[in-house]
Amino acid sequence: MQQLSALVIPTADQIERPGKSLEEGTTLESRFVQKVKKQCNDLASYQGVFLTTPSGLLLAGSHEDMHDPRKVEKLLRRGLEKWGKLSPAERLMTREAFAGVAAELAEVEGRNRYPQDGLVLSVICRDLPRSPRPSTSPSRNAYNQDYAWFRKAEARAFLPDSPVKGARREVPRELVERLARFHFVDLVRGHTASFPHKAVERADLTAEVVEAKGTLVSLSYRGRTRTAEVHEGVHVEGKWNAKGPGIPEPQTRGVDARLEGQAVYDLKAEKFVAFELVALAQRWGGNAYNGRLDERDFGPAPMGVVLRLAGDSAAERVPPLYFKSYGWKS
Repeated sequence: MQQLSALVIPTADQIERPGKSLEEGTTLESRFVQKVKKQCNDLASYQGVFLTTPSGLLLAGSHEDMHDPRKVEKLLRRGLEKWGKLSPAERLMTREAFAGVAAELAEVEGRNRYPQDGLVLSVICRDLPRSPRPSTSPSRNAYNQDYAWFRKAEARAFLPDSPVKGARREVPRELVERLARFHFVDLVRGHTASFPHKAVERADLTAEVVEAKGTLVSLSYRGRTRTAEVHEGVHVEGKWNAKGPGIPEPQTRGVDARLEGQAVYDLKAEKFVAFELVALAQRWGGNAYNGRLDERDFGPAPMGVVLRLAGDSAAERVPPLYFKSYGWKS
């Protein structure tokens, strides 16, 4: 698989991402996915593994074989064999089509409002061990990734106004709430809904300067967030599971997280050059798509979230899952 993967360009696309409608086909990505889908005889969901040319010609693909590495291997071999028989014109876009795609992607990048001079964090969430004995369940090793964005002025609010040793500051609540509502959520095994503002019971984070040397300020962080929500009703698309055996009523969900971290801020460059924040959490509840229904795994159970300074590659400029709920107007 590793050798075959080196012959292609692996990509992943989250088809449920807000702002991308497969039905309307209004974005470049959704139009591309629809084009591939129409060439696939399998009428199942849009999820799957597909091998295509840059022009969108389907070489091989399946909705059903994506969990079996041997079947994926056969799929890759079949697609690569077909690729070898195509002419350059069949493989690639025309110059005109490529120019159009490049222009559209540039426009989308501009609308994303990526905080070039702010703070961009990689957010990894996963289940934590529940007993001293290692679990053999594949689901226990699952993890998921998102990104958290803060603009330049917001990033500066993560340290005291006067950055001298011993100085402390409460990070503005609205910034900590952004983490609690949109990033301390149970994405470990699938998709979930963000928390509404009213679900935030606590959102505290204290920054303290532990050293100030030259233009570099070293900081430590401690805090706690807690979100909790009760829903008395039946299934709501994207939020709650339907009623059924083993599903508690009223249905509840929440995350109680204790936060610890450290960071280094460069006063001259006006940006963080290091940032790490760990959330040790208890999560409970389940919803329609976060994978907890399969094992009736509604907790409470331990979950960990690690936030680290993201890189600057195109792959790490993916907007946060709930970016549209950030409320950024410009």
